[in-house]
Amino acid sequence: MKKFILPAAFILMMIMECAAFAAPKRISLMLEGSNTASASGFNWLCLEGMRNAQVRFGNKKLSTKYYNALDDNTKLLPLLKEAAAASDLVIITSVAYIKYLPEVMREYPACSFLTFDTNNLDGVTEIVFREEEGGFLAGALAAIMTTREDVERINDEKKIGIILGEKVPPVERFRRGYIAGAWYINPDIEVLCEYTNDFNDRAKAAEAAMKLKRLGADIIFCVNGAAGIGAIERAKEGGYWTIGVDTELESDFPEMVLTSVVKRSGHVIYKVIENFLQDNLPKDRFSLGLKDDCIDISTWTRETKQNVPLDVRKRIDELEDKVSSGLIKIKKTDYQGIFSK
Repeated sequence: MKKFILPAAFILMMIMECAAFAAPKRISLMLEGSNTASASGFNWLCLEGMRNAQVRFGNKKLSTKYYNALDDNTKLLPLLKEAAAASDLVIITSVAYIKYLPEVMREYPACSFLTFDTNNLDGVTEIVFREEEGGFLAGALAAIMTTREDVERINDEKKIGIILGEKVPPVERFRRGYIAGAWYINPDIEVLCEYTNDFNDRAKAAEAAMKLKRLGADIIFCVNGAAGIGAIERAKEGGYWTIGVDTELESDFPEMVLTSVVKRSGHVIYKVIENFLQDNLPKDRFSLGLKDDCIDISTWTRETKQNVPLDVRKRIDELEDKVSSGLIKIKKTDYQGIFSK
């Protein structure tokens, strides 16, 4: 028996020593679109989440790098291959990369991949935000505020608007939730929708906002990425209010933005990295929303408290609790809304 125990103990000690000196896990983050130089927007939030994970887990456990195609489609495949060749896990935040995944997976089978949306690929984890929950709260707030004629820039028409980028799943979930939230408050509310088919052109967003304003919308939800800033900057002189997305944009534009639907992408990136380091990352699909603290509406900011009356904020907080607890369920019904022409 002693001849067996001593070698086993020695082997266990060697395994523990090897684990202590194991190479750090290599994780790459794939971005596309807006730059990350300014502290706002989806890309910046994702990168900040990776930076926080790097600080938390240290260089001995984690090695991180990010890539950004910056709207150059010719860079998508080369950057994805470069990341896969040098990584244990590649986190893909843009749907633009997904069509290249099968080719890259065949070339780099040892690398794991995760996407921020549906990928329809076996062996690739997909994270799906429940954007419809944040959209629901935005729609409910807009529907209540559009009847408050004592508020500056609110007209006497029951019309609100939403500016959307391209018809991709996250944008469509925002649209569906926004309309559902408005109709939950008042089924007579008219929701005017305008697509710009672009996430970066601010001039297009400003033009779309003025079009919705002419049609009667006095509150406009901007769901078209960095381009939405164009509509927000025009809001005061254009005679309408906006609702921001991704970060608390009312802090930067207090006279233009009522509140914002905050998408905590950085928190998701951090949790993905944490789970991967612990070998707990799911192999299939999981969704994240209000209950997971990954989406919210910024009723807590000083600017929102100034712009939105207390009774409205309390009503939205109540609705948030109901959505989080499952008392309100936003079905996958394709709310068509009323599209501007």
